[in-house]
Amino acid sequence: NWKTQVVRDASNEIVPGLLAAGEAGSASVHGANRLGANSLLDLVVFGRQAADTTAELVKPNSPPVQLPKNAGEASIARMDKIRYSKGSIPTADLRRELQVSMQKYAPVYRNAEDMAKGKDVVDQVMKKYKDVGIVDRSMVWNTDLIETLELENLINQAVQEMHAAEIGRA
Repeated sequence: NWKTQVVRDASNEIVPGLLAAGEAGSASVHGANRLGANSLLDLVVFGRQAADTTAELVKPNSPPVQLPKNAGEASIARMDKIRYSKGSIPTADLRRELQVSMQKYAPVYRNAEDMAKGKDVVDQVMKKYKDVGIVDRSMVWNTDLIETLELENLINQAVQEMHAAEIGRA
């Protein structure tokens, strides 16, 4: 919404404590046109609104949020699973395959045939991710780990984009 609060669905039920601005937000000073420099203006305007909303919701001296005892364990387990992955596909190779596929099948100007093919191609890239492997197991400046975590996010985004575009075409 315009206050940068994330809503669950068409009912506009607010997700408590979750705010989004810029490319992650649904409100924009430019409507549907969200490319290029427009994003900076959105961040300035709605970033400020996020701060104002936070100040409105979180009062001084309010008690801290109580987290479950196992908070963060799933994230650490995910990171460790990737950190110790021994697959045969280097992150850079799979990232390049995803990049080339998205450039070929999901460019700015799209057609139905390429989108249908692209959906299958990115699904295959996603399946290959389980075979990705990294060499650096350290926890200090581990770009191999960060790039692999980032690749997982990129693959998820690509699959969602291709499937949503295919559904939207129908």
